[in-house]
Amino acid sequence: MTILTPAQRRATCIHEAGHAVVFALGGVSVYRLAVAAEGAEAWRTDIRNGRMCTGLWGLCEKADLVLPRQFLRWLMNEGGLHPDGTGYEHLLAHPEGRAQIEAFTTSQQREIRAQMVGLMAGPAAEQRFTDGEARLCRGSALHEVRKAEDLSWLLPGRDDFEHAAELTALTLRRAEVWAAVEHLADALERAGTLAHGIRALLPAALPGWPPRGASA
Repeated sequence: MTILTPAQRRATCIHEAGHAVVFALGGVSVYRLAVAAEGAEAWRTDIRNGRMCTGLWGLCEKADLVLPRQFLRWLMNEGGLHPDGTGYEHLLAHPEGRAQIEAFTTSQQREIRAQMVGLMAGPAAEQRFTDGEARLCRGSALHEVRKAEDLSWLLPGRDDFEHAAELTALTLRRAEVWAAVEHLADALERAGTLAHGIRALLPAALPGWPPRGASA
């Protein structure tokens, strides 16, 4: 039987705090963080759309990426339309799909990059905490990294995923960012849930961040 140990719970808090801090730097609103209790054998928690989230030890609820309808898919487990990346490659094989992406504004492209780095910041922070170094690559077994890779189809640069992965790791190495992650993880570890007042625990958004890669 799997139970949530103190070490696993701390790593989960670091993971969710990594998401939240980097999402905030990119201007993505973070609404709630939650983590299961130490010793839990299973965990579930409500999410904003009224459905139940299960199968995880922690959660970072943030604002969704707003995209045209054809780039969204209905996810039963989340009870809503989400840009999960499924079918993007097929969509881009058609002129209409390519034209839609080429029409994305600079602001929309930045929002996509902000979602990508925020998604990867959770596993990257946990890797840094447990192993000392983040390892983010294409074809990853990590769900959140795969989601970021899928979103990279919506950007014009050939190496936009690699740029976002490198930027995620570099950002978490910055002393003030890592201190913010640890501080937020401490608060989450104590409280179990952070919602009201969470904005005071997050850094301010950086104008124009994350930047484009060199090939964009």
